[in-house]
Amino acid sequence: MNNDDQKPPAPAEVTIVPAETPVEATDILAPIHSSPPALTRPETLVQGLRYLRQRIPGFTQLSVREKRSRVRAANLDPEFIQHGLQAASAWSHTKLYVRRSGEELQQEQEEIREWDQAIIEMRALTDGMEAANLKRKHHLGSAILMIYGILGRFLNKGVPTDEYMRPYYENMRRAYLRTQNFSKKKKEKK
Repeated sequence: MNNDDQKPPAPAEVTIVPAETPVEATDILAPIHSSPPALTRPETLVQGLRYLRQRIPGFTQLSVREKRSRVRAANLDPEFIQHGLQAASAWSHTKLYVRRSGEELQQEQEEIREWDQAIIEMRALTDGMEAANLKRKHHLGSAILMIYGILGRFLNKGVPTDEYMRPYYENMRRAYLRTQNFSKKKKEKK
């Protein structure tokens, strides 16, 4: 039997083993397939956001001074940046002077554009979260104000069955008047 008569070797058998990913880390990012969507607990969201912070390249916090020192160069006119990128791509000494080639600078610009999009989406997310929580606070506050008003009316009418509620009402009244007085003093200072 010569080499021409030999059969090619059988292809190697491939076995796919699912990667072990911690559930907590992916839970926040997993699409919701239930109907209606499951409620995300704030604790789960906080845990997921902390996980995301660790995954964002270059994630940091800057002091006010550090931010101010970067404002001018970070907010150049887009047309100026585009012309600068073209010059960097054409100039043979770009890498020598700025330690990145024109192509690397183009990639950096694209990365900045992608992160700007992510930032816009994150701001929309936080705006939506703030609005949802404002609605929750309004819903609760309206109920508390209603309880305060109704209790006041019942206690002023002298309904004997509701007299045990007087200490609760008085605590609410003191707290309410204290916040009202604080608001008046704040307005007077302006």
